[in-house]
Amino acid sequence: MREKYVDSHIHLNEYSEERISSLCGRDDVVLIAVSEDLRSSLTNISIEKRCPNVRAAVGIHPWNVGKVSADELAKVLELVGSVGFVGEVGLDKRFTPETFDLQLKIFSEFVTRALSSRKALLLHAAGAWREVLEILSRSAVETAVIHWYTGPLEYLKNIEELGYFIGVNVALLRQPKMREVVKQAPLDIMLTESDGPYEYRGLRLEPELIPELIREIAVIKGVEIEEVVTAVYNNYLKLVGRWWGSNK
Repeated sequence: MREKYVDSHIHLNEYSEERISSLCGRDDVVLIAVSEDLRSSLTNISIEKRCPNVRAAVGIHPWNVGKVSADELAKVLELVGSVGFVGEVGLDKRFTPETFDLQLKIFSEFVTRALSSRKALLLHAAGAWREVLEILSRSAVETAVIHWYTGPLEYLKNIEELGYFIGVNVALLRQPKMREVVKQAPLDIMLTESDGPYEYRGLRLEPELIPELIREIAVIKGVEIEEVVTAVYNNYLKLVGRWWGSNK
Protein backbone atom coordinates (compact mmCIF):
# COMPACT_ATOMS: atom_id res chain seq x y z
CA MET A 1 0.00 0.00 0.00
CA ARG A 2 1.33 3.44 -0.94
CA GLU A 3 2.14 5.76 1.96
CA LYS A 4 -0.45 8.48 2.53
CA TYR A 5 0.84 11.82 3.75
CA VAL A 6 -1.13 14.70 5.23
CA ASP A 7 -0.67 18.42 4.68
CA SER A 8 -3.14 19.85 7.16
CA HIS A 9 -2.41 23.50 6.37
CA ILE A 10 -1.60 24.80 2.89
CA HIS A 11 -2.56 28.03 1.10
CA LEU A 12 -3.45 26.46 -2.24
CA ASN A 13 -5.12 29.63 -3.48
CA GLU A 14 -1.70 31.32 -3.58
CA TYR A 15 -0.26 28.83 -6.08
CA SER A 16 -0.29 29.04 -9.86
CA GLU A 17 -2.79 26.98 -11.80
CA GLU A 18 0.05 24.81 -13.06
CA ARG A 19 1.23 24.10 -9.53
CA ILE A 20 -2.30 23.37 -8.30
CA SER A 21 -2.74 20.92 -11.18
CA SER A 22 0.45 19.12 -10.16
CA LEU A 23 -0.90 18.64 -6.63
CA CYS A 24 -4.49 17.93 -7.62
CA GLY A 25 -5.57 14.30 -7.52
CA ARG A 26 -2.34 12.88 -6.11
CA ASP A 27 -3.02 9.65 -4.27
CA ASP A 28 -0.09 9.96 -1.86
CA VAL A 29 -1.12 13.14 -0.03
CA VAL A 30 -4.26 14.80 1.30
CA LEU A 31 -4.29 18.59 1.44
CA ILE A 32 -6.38 20.89 3.62
CA ALA A 33 -6.57 24.26 1.87
CA VAL A 34 -6.93 27.13 4.35
CA SER A 35 -8.28 30.58 3.51
CA GLU A 36 -7.62 34.16 4.61
CA ASP A 37 -10.64 36.08 3.26
CA LEU A 38 -13.68 35.78 1.00
CA ARG A 39 -11.71 35.61 -2.23
CA SER A 40 -9.40 32.81 -1.06
CA SER A 41 -12.34 30.96 0.50
CA LEU A 42 -14.17 30.89 -2.83
CA THR A 43 -11.00 29.87 -4.66
CA ASN A 44 -10.32 26.98 -2.31
CA ILE A 45 -13.90 25.74 -2.56
CA SER A 46 -13.45 25.71 -6.33
CA ILE A 47 -10.19 23.76 -6.03
CA GLU A 48 -11.83 21.20 -3.75
CA LYS A 49 -14.54 20.54 -6.32
CA ARG A 50 -12.02 19.43 -8.93
CA CYS A 51 -9.35 17.83 -6.72
CA PRO A 52 -10.34 14.63 -4.87
CA ASN A 53 -7.38 14.91 -2.47
CA VAL A 54 -8.23 18.46 -1.31
CA ARG A 55 -10.43 19.60 1.57
CA ALA A 56 -11.33 23.29 1.64
CA ALA A 57 -11.57 25.53 4.70
CA VAL A 58 -13.08 29.02 4.79
CA GLY A 59 -12.24 31.86 7.13
CA ILE A 60 -10.81 35.29 7.83
CA HIS A 61 -7.17 35.27 8.92
CA PRO A 62 -6.59 37.34 12.09
CA TRP A 63 -4.11 39.49 10.13
CA ASN A 64 -6.97 40.50 7.82
CA VAL A 65 -9.71 41.39 10.29
CA GLY A 66 -9.11 45.12 9.86
CA LYS A 67 -9.29 44.87 6.07
CA VAL A 68 -12.62 43.12 5.56
CA SER A 69 -16.07 44.68 5.45
CA ALA A 70 -19.05 43.49 7.45
CA ASP A 71 -20.54 42.23 4.19
CA GLU A 72 -17.46 40.16 3.37
CA LEU A 73 -17.42 38.68 6.87
CA ALA A 74 -21.09 37.75 6.55
CA LYS A 75 -20.45 36.05 3.21
CA VAL A 76 -17.56 33.98 4.59
CA LEU A 77 -19.64 32.94 7.60
CA GLU A 78 -22.38 31.86 5.19
CA LEU A 79 -19.89 29.64 3.35
CA VAL A 80 -19.12 27.65 6.50
CA GLY A 81 -22.00 25.28 5.82
CA SER A 82 -20.57 24.27 2.45
CA VAL A 83 -17.19 22.99 3.68
CA GLY A 84 -15.79 20.76 6.40
CA PHE A 85 -13.38 23.18 8.04
CA VAL A 86 -13.31 26.71 9.38
CA GLY A 87 -9.87 28.26 8.99
CA GLU A 88 -7.52 29.90 9.05
CA VAL A 89 -9.09 31.78 11.94
CA GLY A 90 -7.91 32.69 15.40
CA LEU A 91 -5.94 35.29 17.32
CA ASP A 92 -2.53 36.90 16.96
CA LYS A 93 -0.89 39.03 19.66
CA ARG A 94 2.59 38.60 18.22
CA PHE A 95 2.33 40.14 14.75
CA THR A 96 -0.93 42.16 14.83
CA PRO A 97 -1.65 43.10 18.47
CA GLU A 98 -3.17 46.42 17.38
CA THR A 99 -6.35 44.68 16.13
CA PHE A 100 -6.68 42.22 18.99
CA ASP A 101 -10.08 43.42 20.21
CA LEU A 102 -11.50 43.09 16.70
CA GLN A 103 -9.82 39.71 16.32
CA LEU A 104 -11.61 38.52 19.47
CA LYS A 105 -14.97 39.62 18.10
CA ILE A 106 -14.55 37.97 14.70
CA PHE A 107 -12.98 34.81 16.12
CA SER A 108 -15.97 34.46 18.43
CA GLU A 109 -18.30 34.64 15.44
CA PHE A 110 -16.41 31.88 13.66
CA VAL A 111 -16.35 29.68 16.77
CA THR A 112 -20.11 30.10 17.15
CA ARG A 113 -20.73 29.30 13.48
CA ALA A 114 -18.37 26.30 13.55
CA LEU A 115 -20.20 24.88 16.55
CA SER A 116 -23.67 25.38 15.10
CA SER A 117 -22.58 23.89 11.75
CA ARG A 118 -20.52 21.09 13.32
CA LYS A 119 -17.27 22.03 11.62
CA ALA A 120 -13.66 21.59 12.76
CA LEU A 121 -11.58 24.71 13.47
CA LEU A 122 -8.12 25.31 11.95
CA LEU A 123 -6.48 27.85 14.20
CA HIS A 124 -3.85 30.56 14.13
CA ALA A 125 -2.70 31.42 17.67
CA ALA A 126 0.68 33.18 17.46
CA GLY A 127 1.36 34.84 20.79
CA ALA A 128 -2.19 34.08 21.90
CA TRP A 129 -1.97 30.36 22.69
CA ARG A 130 -3.57 30.74 26.13
CA GLU A 131 -6.41 32.95 24.92
CA VAL A 132 -7.28 30.62 22.04
CA LEU A 133 -7.32 27.54 24.27
CA GLU A 134 -9.45 29.33 26.87
CA ILE A 135 -12.02 30.31 24.24
CA LEU A 136 -12.14 26.80 22.77
CA SER A 137 -12.53 25.18 26.17
CA ARG A 138 -15.14 27.68 27.35
CA SER A 139 -17.11 27.24 24.13
CA ALA A 140 -16.96 23.43 24.37
CA VAL A 141 -15.31 23.09 20.97
CA GLU A 142 -14.73 19.39 20.36
CA THR A 143 -12.32 19.37 17.42
CA ALA A 144 -9.61 21.84 16.48
CA VAL A 145 -6.15 21.92 14.95
CA ILE A 146 -3.70 24.51 16.29
CA HIS A 147 -1.56 25.43 13.32
CA TRP A 148 2.27 25.44 13.62
CA TYR A 149 2.17 24.93 17.37
CA THR A 150 5.20 26.53 19.04
CA GLY A 151 3.41 27.65 22.18
CA PRO A 152 4.25 26.76 25.77
CA LEU A 153 5.14 23.10 26.20
CA GLU A 154 3.01 22.91 29.34
CA TYR A 155 -0.13 23.47 27.23
CA LEU A 156 0.41 20.23 25.30
CA LYS A 157 -1.23 18.13 28.00
CA ASN A 158 -4.27 20.42 27.97
CA ILE A 159 -4.48 20.21 24.18
CA GLU A 160 -4.38 16.41 24.40
CA GLU A 161 -7.04 16.29 27.13
CA LEU A 162 -9.34 18.56 25.12
CA GLY A 163 -9.04 16.23 22.12
CA TYR A 164 -7.36 18.75 19.84
CA PHE A 165 -4.49 18.36 17.38
CA ILE A 166 -1.35 20.38 16.76
CA GLY A 167 0.15 21.21 13.39
CA VAL A 168 3.79 20.11 13.09
CA ASN A 169 5.27 22.27 10.39
CA VAL A 170 8.05 21.36 7.96
CA ALA A 171 9.86 24.36 9.52
CA LEU A 172 10.99 21.79 12.10
CA LEU A 173 13.88 21.29 9.67
CA ARG A 174 15.05 24.80 10.70
CA GLN A 175 13.21 25.67 13.92
CA PRO A 176 14.49 24.35 17.29
CA LYS A 177 11.22 25.21 19.11
CA MET A 178 9.24 23.01 16.72
CA ARG A 179 11.63 20.16 17.52
CA GLU A 180 11.07 20.69 21.24
CA VAL A 181 7.31 20.50 20.73
CA VAL A 182 7.68 17.21 18.87
CA LYS A 183 9.85 15.80 21.67
CA GLN A 184 7.12 16.52 24.20
CA ALA A 185 3.92 15.90 22.23
CA PRO A 186 2.40 12.44 21.74
CA LEU A 187 2.07 11.19 18.17
CA ASP A 188 -1.67 10.89 18.52
CA ILE A 189 -2.16 14.68 18.55
CA MET A 190 0.14 15.46 15.60
CA LEU A 191 -0.84 16.50 12.09
CA THR A 192 1.86 17.41 9.58
CA GLU A 193 1.65 20.63 7.58
CA SER A 194 3.60 22.77 5.13
CA ASP A 195 1.94 26.23 5.33
CA GLY A 196 3.06 26.51 1.71
CA PRO A 197 3.94 28.46 -0.31
CA TYR A 198 5.78 30.54 2.28
CA GLU A 199 9.48 30.65 3.08
CA TYR A 200 11.00 30.23 6.55
CA ARG A 201 14.68 30.90 7.23
CA GLY A 202 15.59 30.15 3.64
CA LEU A 203 13.41 27.03 3.51
CA ARG A 204 10.60 26.99 0.96
CA LEU A 205 7.65 25.41 2.77
CA GLU A 206 6.09 22.85 0.44
CA PRO A 207 4.13 19.59 0.80
CA GLU A 208 7.01 17.71 -0.86
CA LEU A 209 8.96 18.25 2.37
CA ILE A 210 6.47 16.27 4.46
CA PRO A 211 8.21 12.88 3.94
CA GLU A 212 11.43 14.47 5.24
CA LEU A 213 9.50 15.95 8.14
CA ILE A 214 8.08 12.51 8.92
CA ARG A 215 11.61 11.07 8.97
CA GLU A 216 12.76 13.76 11.40
CA ILE A 217 9.77 13.18 13.68
CA ALA A 218 10.60 9.47 13.71
CA VAL A 219 14.20 10.22 14.73
CA ILE A 220 13.11 12.63 17.47
CA LYS A 221 10.53 10.20 18.85
CA GLY A 222 12.75 7.12 18.44
CA VAL A 223 10.20 5.20 16.39
CA GLU A 224 9.94 3.76 12.88
CA ILE A 225 8.98 6.04 9.99
CA GLU A 226 5.96 3.87 9.22
CA GLU A 227 4.65 4.40 12.74
CA VAL A 228 4.67 8.17 12.26
CA VAL A 229 3.05 7.97 8.81
CA THR A 230 0.29 5.74 10.18
CA ALA A 231 -0.26 7.84 13.32
CA VAL A 232 -0.55 11.12 11.40
CA TYR A 233 -2.89 9.67 8.79
CA ASN A 234 -5.04 8.09 11.48
CA ASN A 235 -5.23 11.46 13.20
CA TYR A 236 -6.47 12.94 9.94
CA LEU A 237 -9.11 10.21 9.70
CA LYS A 238 -10.20 10.96 13.27
CA LEU A 239 -10.44 14.63 12.40
CA VAL A 240 -12.69 14.15 9.39
CA GLY A 241 -14.55 11.19 10.84
CA ARG A 242 -15.81 13.16 13.82
CA TRP A 243 -17.60 15.60 11.57
CA TRP A 244 -18.55 13.83 8.35
CA GLY A 245 -18.63 10.17 9.31
CA SER A 246 -16.54 9.52 6.19
CA ASN A 247 -12.98 9.88 4.99
CA LYS A 248 -11.55 11.43 1.88
